[in-house]
Amino acid sequence: MLVFLRKWIVFMSVLLFSGLFLPSCSPERKLANEYVKNDTARSILLLKPAYIYKTSLKTYILDSLGITDKSLSDSVLLANSDILQYLDDSMFIANYMLGLKKELKKFNFTIYNEDNTADFMETDRNAYLVNVAQIEVEENALPYRDETWIDNIQYYHDQLLNTITVDSWFEISEVNNNKNGRQVYFASDEITDDLKGEFTYDVFTDNVKYFYKIDSLDTDDVYNFAYQLGRTYAAYTFDLLMNKYIQKHLPSGKQPGTYWRFDPVNHDLFPATGDRFVLMDK
Repeated sequence: MLVFLRKWIVFMSVLLFSGLFLPSCSPERKLANEYVKNDTARSILLLKPAYIYKTSLKTYILDSLGITDKSLSDSVLLANSDILQYLDDSMFIANYMLGLKKELKKFNFTIYNEDNTADFMETDRNAYLVNVAQIEVEENALPYRDETWIDNIQYYHDQLLNTITVDSWFEISEVNNNKNGRQVYFASDEITDDLKGEFTYDVFTDNVKYFYKIDSLDTDDVYNFAYQLGRTYAAYTFDLLMNKYIQKHLPSGKQPGTYWRFDPVNHDLFPATGDRFVLMDK
């Protein structure tokens, strides 16, 4: 929950910054607005992976079990995972793709899948291939510290929290445009156990105690997370195509100085920070 709160604060700060300091009539912003308004006849062929990769990074389990055969490591770690071993590939992918598809439709894309590829191929312009080429789900236990100061003395509590990281690779290309070919983009996000803790100070005994409760991750949390990631990456996809449009229509030799994001709720443009796809090196 703290991760999402920090992201919201950064998001709002960027929106405020963009409104106060960025020129509203810059060529890039004009082109971005042009792309947003010209939202007719855009189509996407959306392809999904057949399965997900599952990796447990809790290698300390191998030591506790006395496993030294490296050929057994992956299977032993998966069998002793808290979440991965119970995660259903089909359910995860279905939620991920549902979020992706529904959010893309909000950006006024017409969505096609493998079953209607022939219909998609009849579209002659503004057609894109978005292939979710690979998804890897990792499970790990990462340290978290809650701390406070009482009477100029620092108190803290360290706790290992279950963490699920989802790494995604997208192949995105414009149909009938072989200039850049099919480029690969990467995104990664994580979710953790939710720890709620409180330090209490007893004035009579001069003791400080820490009380906490952990809302542990389960498979339903991960399936819901997959749906939210689909929605997030739909926005990343729109932003990517919008920025490609900006770069294409700028004067020859001029490179964009800002990577723009579009907020469909407030219909506002603002510069991206880390919330975007990363282009992978070939």
